[in-house]
Amino acid sequence: MRRPVYDLTQPGWAIAISITILVLIGLAAICASNTVPVGGRNVASVVMAGKQAGVAVACLVLSAVILRIGYMRLARHAYILFGVCLVLLLPMIIAKYLGFSFGGLVPESRGAYRSIRLPGFALQPSEFMKVSYILAMAWYLRFRKNYRTLDGLMPPILFSIIPMVLILFEPDLGTVLLFIPVLFGMLFVAGARIKHLGGIILIGLVVAPFTFMKLHAYQKSRIMAVALQSKTFRDKIEANPEKYAFTGVGKREAREWEVSSGMQLVRSKAALGSGGFIGQGWGKGTYVEYNFLPDRHNDFVFAIVGHQWGLLGCLVVLGCYVVIVVAGVEIASVTPEPCGRLLAMGVVCLIAAQTVINVGMTVGLMPITGMTLPFVSYGGSSLLTNFVAATLLISVSQNRPFTLARKPFEWSDRGGDRSQLI
Repeated sequence: MRRPVYDLTQPGWAIAISITILVLIGLAAICASNTVPVGGRNVASVVMAGKQAGVAVACLVLSAVILRIGYMRLARHAYILFGVCLVLLLPMIIAKYLGFSFGGLVPESRGAYRSIRLPGFALQPSEFMKVSYILAMAWYLRFRKNYRTLDGLMPPILFSIIPMVLILFEPDLGTVLLFIPVLFGMLFVAGARIKHLGGIILIGLVVAPFTFMKLHAYQKSRIMAVALQSKTFRDKIEANPEKYAFTGVGKREAREWEVSSGMQLVRSKAALGSGGFIGQGWGKGTYVEYNFLPDRHNDFVFAIVGHQWGLLGCLVVLGCYVVIVVAGVEIASVTPEPCGRLLAMGVVCLIAAQTVINVGMTVGLMPITGMTLPFVSYGGSSLLTNFVAATLLISVSQNRPFTLARKPFEWSDRGGDRSQLI
């Protein structure tokens, strides 16, 4: 049964309060630095924090509108939204491979084409694709049963490959990686057989080494960053570069890794470690006073949180994400309407995956993929996308329609009818 629009449920309030804390921490972290290098020039961090605050206010207004509309009305137009986002991805591909930048609207940044630059702001279509994909997948899976067979899994997988390939061409490997946990999480909730999902994962693991060999050298270097933190491993590459040529890391790069391609990760870990338990204090410390850590306002903002507020600040941030995930799982578990249930789980997987990848790369446990930290990192498109996703999650909790049919996704055998087994 639908509740009053702005009368949030208990998990809804938990999500809203956690997001508020994360946004405030993000604004404080962005504002703390003296200057932030952007587009070849130094921009005052207080200006960037002001812009981020303005986007946050706009997000609140948009969230109120989405709550008023309701997730189900948006889901009915999910395919249209998905198609629009696909079209918005095409200019990046055209700019990269045909050299046509649409009069400078699609700029190049570090060898990639990921945004459309409009007056006063830039749009990153791959960010909006994440939410439209979850909506479209939830709408597609809501009443189908054929995904409980191996053949039935192919349509949603192929459906997912289309945006993944377009985004990979930009290239934006980090965003592509997000689609995988979202897809498998939604298929699992929809009732797909565990052995089928496990088989697909196993195939992916077998194919992964061959895919790795096709990557560019800089991409291989980012993936190998986890292993390159070991001086012993770097010494082996330096002593026998031919044997480790498959890594894409040469003798010279292995020798100079800490001051070249690995510099960002080394300084990120140093910034985190220097915070101790309570940190250096807001606006204090080497890594906020000087430009020692690139991308400290977006991809590596978690390192700045640890530098300023120490382990205590990091635990507060991680605790907020735990609250969001737990509240999201609770919403999904008590929602009988199938589209809402799938939508809720897709959003939970999206936010959880982004957090794990970003924090993991910041501490050196995962490859550096250019992933922002939800609600904390600087970036209008990222903040807007995560706000929309979280608002849809809250909207699901506001709408508890009655159903006269059997509850969705409940079968005595998770694999479906025996007659459908392969």
